[in-house]
Amino acid sequence: MVQPSIWRPKGPRVMETNPSKSGRISLRQQVMLAALDCSAGDLSKEFTAEDLLLAAWKRDPRAWGLRGYEVTHPDSERIYVELDRASVGGRNVRGGLAGLGLLEKVRQRTYRLTPAGLAEASSITGADAAAQGKAERVLADEIGRIVSHPVFQGWLKDPSLPKYFRDAGHFWGIAPGTPPSVIRARITRIDKTLETARSLLTDKGVGGIAARHGKALFDHTDIDRAFEFQEVLKRRFAKDLATLQGAEV
Repeated sequence: MVQPSIWRPKGPRVMETNPSKSGRISLRQQVMLAALDCSAGDLSKEFTAEDLLLAAWKRDPRAWGLRGYEVTHPDSERIYVELDRASVGGRNVRGGLAGLGLLEKVRQRTYRLTPAGLAEASSITGADAAAQGKAERVLADEIGRIVSHPVFQGWLKDPSLPKYFRDAGHFWGIAPGTPPSVIRARITRIDKTLETARSLLTDKGVGGIAARHGKALFDHTDIDRAFEFQEVLKRRFAKDLATLQGAEV
């Protein structure tokens, strides 16, 4: 049996930082770089929309400055537009960057980076060179939590499980009384984390990711089964989710 190729981190990758070679990055990418600046890659660190604005404005005053006063005053309205506006395939995504699973909304206009957000931000031209390696380690940790979760492991042994919504809620981190926006965000976070992990394997052309000491962290099979499990939960407990959110998912 041919073993899948495994990628092991060897240290930070040097990122291209010359905009004349790589082209101008989008405003959304600038917001993600600002989030990386504000958090220093720490997923527990919170930052406000105003923090993001100042960080983005320092990088590109003309893009984020008040019209006619670009080099002296940032324009707060611009950051709100970028935070709240996001689209996939030409369709608007409810919740903007948080709805995409790139930022976690902690409270009104206060955010944290998600593992997927850190991975996206660290891959953008202009990101700190060490951020890529950190993002991959954080992503591996997040995947490890997903595939080792007892509810997921129970389903692997018996596909008829889980039978009760409380178990699915345990996997997602939600329960009756959880605000609808938080329910959507936590489910989307898992979706986006899995998508990012799959993209990482594809981009590197490898079958799996291993730690430096050789321990396998995750591979394509783990990601595929986790995606399958996520879809099973959504279908099986669609009515419960709709009731909690007051609308169809």
